[in-house]
Amino acid sequence: MEEKQKVTAMEFDKLMDYRNDFPGFTRQMGMKVTEISDGFARVEMDIDEKSANPIGSVHGGVIYALADTAGGVAATSKGSFVTTVTGNINYLNPAIGVKKLIATTRELKVGKNVLVYDVSITDEKERSIAEARMTFYSLHKEVIL
Repeated sequence: MEEKQKVTAMEFDKLMDYRNDFPGFTRQMGMKVTEISDGFARVEMDIDEKSANPIGSVHGGVIYALADTAGGVAATSKGSFVTTVTGNINYLNPAIGVKKLIATTRELKVGKNVLVYDVSITDEKERSIAEARMTFYSLHKEVIL
């Protein structure tokens, strides 16, 4: 039996596989983590009619969930599981007729308990869709893969 290891900078690929294989909400939504490094994540989501609101734009809740997921993955890259404390999002352009949304993070703060990330959401043409600031609380439970 293989011994489980704590996530280190050299094992971001294992964390990415874990996140992408986990049969939870993000997988059900079709989100895929495509890059992880120390304090950074990129999460992509193919868009179809299930993501639309009545005006034909991607539903704001879908965009928020993508921002929350990307921020959470970036925070988890620090080696501990986290939970969301709060998030603010500004929707900058309607996501009408888009095929893909891409979320990328920028680390702002890593404290003993609180981690803060800015998340940019763009479409496949690099048009800005939303900007979010997400705050997470460390559960102080090591990520073991």
